[in-house]
Amino acid sequence: MLTDSVRDSRCGTCMRLRPLAAILCLLLAAGCASDDTTRSGLFEPFRTDLPQGNYVTQEMLEQISVGSSVEAVRRALGTPLLVDGFLPDRWNYVFRYKHPNGRVDQRHLTVQFDAERKVSRIDADDLPKSESPSDPALPGFRPEAYESR
Repeated sequence: MLTDSVRDSRCGTCMRLRPLAAILCLLLAAGCASDDTTRSGLFEPFRTDLPQGNYVTQEMLEQISVGSSVEAVRRALGTPLLVDGFLPDRWNYVFRYKHPNGRVDQRHLTVQFDAERKVSRIDADDLPKSESPSDPALPGFRPEAYESR
């Protein structure tokens, strides 16, 4: 059995080391935090990237032109994300990509048809030239492929 003097001396040492241990743990944890704003750090909630909508490239858009049929547009670009119930002759292809750091990339493409169901007008934002493994908005993007470049 320990005497009271031995027990008091051990507890005093523990009490003096606790603040030092806490400071050491905080410094080590701060060193583990990431400076990369595209990734969740140690003291941040986990956030994932969030692609939504139709991923359309310039190559895909070049397959259609004014005068193309509805079937040709659907074959080249896919089914549109939005078809307005009041304007069924206007197809909207919208793509939105939210990065883990909160930054958002959004692309919009509108295809309008005339009464004969042929393309009469195409309005598009800047689109990526082609599917590139370095485009983080590409569905199935793997960061390893981007970092190895």
